[in-house]
Amino acid sequence: MNKMKTTISKILLAGTFLISFTACNFLDEESETRYTAQYVFETEEGLELATNALYTLDRNYQNDKAGEAAATLALRRATDLSVTKGGTGNFYGTYDPNHLKPSAAAPAYMWKGMYNMIGKCNDIIEAGKKLPETDKLNNLIAQAKAFRAQSYFLLYRTFDRIWLNTSSTTPENVNDKRVYRPATKEEVFELLYSDLKFAIKYLEWKPKDIGRFNQAAARHIMADVSLWNEDWDNVLTQIDAIEKSGAGYELLDNLDNIFKGENLNHSEALLVQQWSRNPGGNLDTKVPQGHFQAVWFIANYRATLGGDQYCSTENWLYGAGRCFPSPYLFSLYKDKVVDKRYTAFYIHLYKNSSNKTVHGAKPGEYLPLLWSSSGSKNPPVDPNVYPGCIKYADIWTRSGSEQFSYKDIIVYRLAETYIMAAEAALRKGDNILAKKYFNKTWMRAGNTEFTGTLTMQDIIDEQARELALEGQRWYFLKRHGILISQVQKYAGDSRAGISASIAGRKNLPANPHFVRWPIPENEVISMGPENFPQNNFSVYPNNIQTLLRLPWMSCSNTGSWHLMQPCHCFPYSMRHKPLQKRLHPASRSPCSF
Repeated sequence: MNKMKTTISKILLAGTFLISFTACNFLDEESETRYTAQYVFETEEGLELATNALYTLDRNYQNDKAGEAAATLALRRATDLSVTKGGTGNFYGTYDPNHLKPSAAAPAYMWKGMYNMIGKCNDIIEAGKKLPETDKLNNLIAQAKAFRAQSYFLLYRTFDRIWLNTSSTTPENVNDKRVYRPATKEEVFELLYSDLKFAIKYLEWKPKDIGRFNQAAARHIMADVSLWNEDWDNVLTQIDAIEKSGAGYELLDNLDNIFKGENLNHSEALLVQQWSRNPGGNLDTKVPQGHFQAVWFIANYRATLGGDQYCSTENWLYGAGRCFPSPYLFSLYKDKVVDKRYTAFYIHLYKNSSNKTVHGAKPGEYLPLLWSSSGSKNPPVDPNVYPGCIKYADIWTRSGSEQFSYKDIIVYRLAETYIMAAEAALRKGDNILAKKYFNKTWMRAGNTEFTGTLTMQDIIDEQARELALEGQRWYFLKRHGILISQVQKYAGDSRAGISASIAGRKNLPANPHFVRWPIPENEVISMGPENFPQNNFSVYPNNIQTLLRLPWMSCSNTGSWHLMQPCHCFPYSMRHKPLQKRLHPASRSPCSF
């Protein structure tokens, strides 16, 4: 397995520099290497390099330099299962309207990152049309289409309104005027279905090189897409195909082994993002950097102990403590002894790894969660020793106070696939089939077989127990139409010491448009607000002339202009020249968005 991992690392290294290539490399200069734009996009071997580079680009997106404000963390903080705590990205978890706005970093990072990936995929797909058809070429195009579908699906679920582009930029069309408009739902799903059908047809079940897109992962995405499209039959068709594939995909018997070790390429993992300290681990040209997943969900216990020198393996090394499992999540494990996930997926107490007594705990003893130096009978929570999630914890590829992790990341796993199948079967009215899939994860966890009448609430709760903090809960709740109500009732922890984490309970109901992210301000400006208006308001004027006739005021905090009517905010920068020339401030009052 290690040899295979090294092989794909070398392949990714060969593709790293190709990220800078596009099909529109117009300069006719002699290359000092064989890897010219012509070689990359006009030969099958070149397209293989370009396809390899997509995996490097994918990992570079995961390696978000924003750290605790990363796009990959932001929405995990913002659900009923999370206690969000501090840091520059805390406002994503609390839905703070003073910061969750079109200028926020995470929406821009996701939007740019996904459209960058889509652009590279378009180049590969278009170039492939000009080459003789072979099985290998179809497989390369299938990988590109899988990445494109994955990217568009993420954008659609996050922003609701997206721009569809399937064209490669070429010398012939580089100066053509682009038409920007929000795609309809029908257009989005037509492209998703088309790309995924092609991917399913030409991808292998078990590629020779681990970490590549495979047919099981493509079918998993297709099942999820079908849930959003309420196509219950197709969900079950895809999952039935995975079960009958004979490719060896099955749940692990031991829960402890799902996330154990640096190499997570096992039978339950349908797609695994490969990480390594070896060159090719990311796009950094200096010392390879890993990802931050290992530190986000482990508490900053070292602060209570007195310094980084007390980071210990028994406490899962360095932790930043930005996103914790919520009391509501823990309440869903009805029998905390029987359901092994309660102990397998979380650290509930941290040991005193120092050489002194801290908060009444001697060296080697567990630190108390509730503590007051005054001896209060109702002490507050010490957030630095808050229970954490160890799914991404890493004691295998890092040591001491090192923050970066090189542990693999499971992108899709079979447990989620089965929960999707249970929901689809229940939607169709087939309770027997729904229970079959529900019991896959329920019984694996140690519970006795569920034999009663399965309800949607059972599935909502099982999705939480099995998949908490893996990145899908926000989308799951949104699709079910219960994101606002769940956050309002359960987000955060109301106890003293960490009660700031419940701010989202009020902020989201007060700002229901936050069930989608704002489109990055610069993107709206680039596409033209008359073509692609911002997400964050209820009325969309058709054109710039309409906007200019409306009453505006300027924001003294940001220099942006906003409509005076409440809830009708158009955050257009003054760099938008038509507005700059025509608008006059009616007020210098600060605005809230």
